[in-house]
Amino acid sequence: MGEKVEFKGDLLKEIEEKIEKGKERRSRIVQELFKLYDRVRELEGELEEEITEILKRLDGDDFIVSFCGTTLEDDGLEWWTSRGKEVCVRVDGSIEVRGRNGTYIIGSRTKLL
Repeated sequence: MGEKVEFKGDLLKEIEEKIEKGKERRSRIVQELFKLYDRVRELEGELEEEITEILKRLDGDDFIVSFCGTTLEDDGLEWWTSRGKEVCVRVDGSIEVRGRNGTYIIGSRTKLL
């Protein structure tokens, strides 16, 4: 590691030219990605506000502690709460809340605890 690499002929010059040519395109891509990331955070915030309202009605002290990403089935998004509940918002807009043991509290398979 840390060894100096030597290029033969004009290879270094070719690499530098290729890097410079793609600079504007890469810049546009990165700028667009940052705009999309900002929009994602905004939309996730809207969902988290709705989830927080539901959690307040179920258990006033419970709150979201982490965003987990997509569901295992790849049909929605998941969050975990401070009390160990799993909240899923599906692509169709439905919401499921499951307890620590996987029992449905709200959702398509609602069971009384």
